[in-house]
Amino acid sequence: MVDLIWIAAFIVFAIWWLIITDLDKAGILKKHNMTAIGPIVMIRTFKGQKLLDWMARPKGLWRALTLLGMPVVIASMVIMLVTLVGMDVWMLLRMQDLPPPGPANSPQNILAIPGLNQFIPFWWGWVALIVALIAHEFSHAILAKVEGIRVNSLGLMLMPVPIGAFAEIDEEELFGTKSEGTTSDIIGPMETKAPGEGKRKASPRQFVNILGAGVIANFIVAFVAFALLFGPVLGAIAATGTDVVVYEVAPGSPADLAGIKPNMIITSIDGTPVTSVYQLNALLHAIGNNSVTISGLLNNKEVNYTVPVNGTDGVYIVGVMDDDAYPAKQAGIKPNMRLVAINGTPVYNTTGFSEYMNHTLPGQQATLTMADVNGTMMNFTVVLGQGAGGHGQIGVYSTDNPIGLSVGQFAKWYLEGLRSMPFSASGWLRIMILPVLQFNGDDPGFSIFQGEFSSLYQPVGWAASFGALVYGLAECLFWIGWLNFNVGLFNCLPMIPLDGGHIFREATRTFMGRFIKDTEVAERVSKAIVNGFAVTLLASIIFTFMAPYLAQWMLG
Repeated sequence: MVDLIWIAAFIVFAIWWLIITDLDKAGILKKHNMTAIGPIVMIRTFKGQKLLDWMARPKGLWRALTLLGMPVVIASMVIMLVTLVGMDVWMLLRMQDLPPPGPANSPQNILAIPGLNQFIPFWWGWVALIVALIAHEFSHAILAKVEGIRVNSLGLMLMPVPIGAFAEIDEEELFGTKSEGTTSDIIGPMETKAPGEGKRKASPRQFVNILGAGVIANFIVAFVAFALLFGPVLGAIAATGTDVVVYEVAPGSPADLAGIKPNMIITSIDGTPVTSVYQLNALLHAIGNNSVTISGLLNNKEVNYTVPVNGTDGVYIVGVMDDDAYPAKQAGIKPNMRLVAINGTPVYNTTGFSEYMNHTLPGQQATLTMADVNGTMMNFTVVLGQGAGGHGQIGVYSTDNPIGLSVGQFAKWYLEGLRSMPFSASGWLRIMILPVLQFNGDDPGFSIFQGEFSSLYQPVGWAASFGALVYGLAECLFWIGWLNFNVGLFNCLPMIPLDGGHIFREATRTFMGRFIKDTEVAERVSKAIVNGFAVTLLASIIFTFMAPYLAQWMLG
């Protein structure tokens, strides 16, 4: 079904492109104030000027916002520059250790275009991208009005659905030059004149304010979206408190042989509802040597498994450390055994096991009473290794679950982790890479409320009457915040034709003019510096994505 949708979308897109090409050649688009750039149609209107004038009336407020936001823009410019160059240096020094090429550096994922980029969902992605483009472009137009620079037109970009809005500021009044060609309608002029030259009316301060407004607007939108998301929206979602989720299944364990898989939500044991890990283990221990029926949900489908329980005494060994410094491996202790006693002292659970080991010392001899998968008892005499805190160590991983499951109450813990993300540096790093983590399956992100774990959550408080709509709101706010933040950061790069590049060029021209009295010489030096940055950063971006491919080629 999904393949048919994409085939149909491709056919519609191809037909759209053919029609647009024919209309452009016939001059019909130009007649109606439209421009075609490949499959993109730019529709212009000369209406809306009064709306912009009205929005620009609080000039003091807009200038204050740009004044307060400009340090953030400059800081972001430096951070992006250092991060990009630092990443390239790190890759150059560790070419032999780079992971093989993957989706993260696939060419289709370079651009944040929903439907093309694998990490960005189609619908929420387009909503977020349109919001980002509108905020960016219209903030340029509003600040142009504030600074007395003419705005020629407003418009939409279609392909064939709306992909953004734009505002055409009079290039000659802002830059002093006029762009040529169709593609320049999007990227603008590559050159600018100094203040007062040609038809340029914008002073350096006005120029920087207008160009910086787009980035500042994206950051403000991102801040508002994240503040709503991590505040009232996630605050109106609560865990049901009744989840027992399977994290891991020990290979070869009764649970594994019965077919239980990770991410299963356990709801009952032999028909008795299960609401906690403690209750699960207590019910299993009460079974004795009988089979048990475990019921629950997996991939939103009801599942039932019949699992034999071959004894419940002691703690279950889910793994053995592959380290000769510890005696378990050398003694022949295997996963799926149960540790029943140490030196004749019964071991009832992992807490008792840890307490006993805390009273032992490295080098001490111990007799371990173990039960194999069939319940057969056997003794192992070992010499304890060096453990944490100077205590003895056997070298095993254990659990109270007698059938080989690692379980936990996932929902509440994960929700608390989501809420705390903005309050730490590691949390912001997780926010930045969350789309990739979601794609790789390493982190469900905000899709946690839409997928197989959705039954573990419920809207509360103000959101109780909205039901599952609040989950969609959480996803929407995340992508609006994430895309606006990244669009703002990318535009901060000091590289023409990005906003950061234009700001950097204006700052460089002003700085050089203070030390070089010859205007032409100062202009040539400034141009060389700015162009050098642009070429270097472009090469740096390309290298960032190509490095894994180069490493794979070099290593054969």
